[in-house]
Amino acid sequence: MKTQIIALESHDDLISVRDRLSWAKSPRILLVWPKYEKVTLRPVDLRVLQQHARYLGADLGLVTRRADVRRDAIGFGIPVFASTAAAQRDLWPARRSTRRRGARPDHPNLRMMKTESQINEAKWKSSLAARIGFFLVGVSAALAVAALFVPRAAIKLTPVSQQQNITIPVAASKSNQSVLINGSVPAKSITVTATGSQSAQITSQSSIPQTKATGIARFKNLTQTDVSIPAGTVVYSVGQNTVRFVTMNDTHLVGTANSFVDVPITAVQAGAIGNLPVNSIQAIEGSVGLSASVTNPEPTTGGTDLVTTAPSEDDRQRVHDVLLPVLQSDAEKQIKATIGAKDLLLENTLQMGQVVNETYNPPAGKAGSLLTLTMTVEYSAQYVTASDLTQLAQTVLNAAIPSGYVADANSLSFSEVGSPTLDQSGATHFELQVERTLVHQINSGQANALVRGLSPHVAVQRLRSSLPLASAPQIDLSPSWWPWLPLIPFRIEVN
Repeated sequence: MKTQIIALESHDDLISVRDRLSWAKSPRILLVWPKYEKVTLRPVDLRVLQQHARYLGADLGLVTRRADVRRDAIGFGIPVFASTAAAQRDLWPARRSTRRRGARPDHPNLRMMKTESQINEAKWKSSLAARIGFFLVGVSAALAVAALFVPRAAIKLTPVSQQQNITIPVAASKSNQSVLINGSVPAKSITVTATGSQSAQITSQSSIPQTKATGIARFKNLTQTDVSIPAGTVVYSVGQNTVRFVTMNDTHLVGTANSFVDVPITAVQAGAIGNLPVNSIQAIEGSVGLSASVTNPEPTTGGTDLVTTAPSEDDRQRVHDVLLPVLQSDAEKQIKATIGAKDLLLENTLQMGQVVNETYNPPAGKAGSLLTLTMTVEYSAQYVTASDLTQLAQTVLNAAIPSGYVADANSLSFSEVGSPTLDQSGATHFELQVERTLVHQINSGQANALVRGLSPHVAVQRLRSSLPLASAPQIDLSPSWWPWLPLIPFRIEVN
C-alpha cells in the first residue's frame, strides 16, 4: 500500500507537522525522526497528529529509535518501525473501530424513588404562631445588637489645675556646650549689616580753599659738585603749620660753593594758608636736601579762601552721632526677625563691628548747605534658643511637680526679668521667669467604667463625685434621643 514518508527536522513543531500531514494524499503516513537532532513534539502532540491523520482518512506510523517517543506512540496505538523499509515491508495494525454506545433506558421506578426520597416537613414548622415567634426572636436579637453597637458617647472632662512658676538664674555663654540644671545654657552668635543715612541743614560759615599760593624758592649749593633739582621737588616751611610746595621746572645748580638758583614753586594745598612771609621755607624733601639749602626770598602769594556755607567737623560729628543709634536699632530689629520668635536676644551683647562704608556728601572741604551721611555698619549679638530655654525650664519645673499632676505642654511660657549683665568671662547673667499649668491626672479607663450603661444625668453625678474635676463633665450621646450610655467600652470616648 502506498505510504507517504515525512522526514522531521529540528525546527518542526505541532503546527508545521500538522500542515505537512494535510498535504499527504496516501492512506499511510510515516513520520521519520532525525537521528541526531531533537524534535520538540510532546506526547499530547502525537495524540493530536494521530487524530488529524484519522480525520484525513490515513493511518499514522513512526520511525524512531528514541525510547520515550516509542513508549508514548505505542501507548496511543501508533505503530513504530525500525526503518522506512520495515514500514514498507511489515504489516500495519488494523484501525480500531469506535462505535457509540446506545443510551441506557430509563429506570421504570424513578418517579417512585423520587417520591420516597423526599423528606416531609415537620407540622410545627408550618404553624403561623411558630413563624411569628421566630420572627420576633430575630427582631429582638437585631435590636439587642443595635443597642450594643449603635449608641456612641463622647465625654469631655475638665480636671482640676494649678499654676506652677519659678524664677531661674541663667548664665548664657558661647563656651557652654549643653543645658545644665544649674542654669548654664549655650549662647549663639549672629551678625547683621545695617545701612542708613542721615541729613542735616548746615548754617555755619567755613573757609573753603580756592586758589594755590605761588612764589620763588632759592636753592643754594652746599657742595663743589653740580646738583640737579628735578621738577616736583618738595620744599616746605618749618613751624607750627607745615606748608608744602613743589618746584615747577627742572633746574641745574652749578658745582660752585654758595652758588644759587631761583625756581618757581606752587603750594600743594590751596588756600590762604600757602601765603608765607620771606624765609619761611627752609627744608627740602629727598636727597637734594643733602646737597643744597632752600629759602624763599620773597613772600608766597595768591592763595585765597572762599567764606561760604559748608559743613564743619562739628557738623559731621553731629550727624554721625545721630545716625549711629538709628543703625543700632535697625540691627536689633534685623536680629529679632532672623532668630526664632521665642528665642531670647541678649541685648547687652549687641556690639558695633566693622564700618563697611562711611560717606559724607558734600565731602570735607566742599561747600554745601545740606550734609548727608551714609553708613554701612556690621553689628553682632548673642541669643539663646527657645528650645534650650524650654529644656532648662522643664528640667527645673519637673523636679518640683506635685504628685498626681501632669504638665500641660502647651502652657509653658518664660520671660526675661530685669536687665542682663556681662561678666569678665563674657557670660551674660539674667533671671528667667517660668510659668506653666499643671492638671490633675484622670484615668480615662476609670471614667469609662464609671458611666457605662447609665443615664447621662446619673453619669454626670457619678463622675463629679468620683473624679477631681474643675467643672461639670459634658456628655454628648449619638443618637441624641438614646436614654443610656453605651455598654461597650470602645463606644465611649473620654477626652
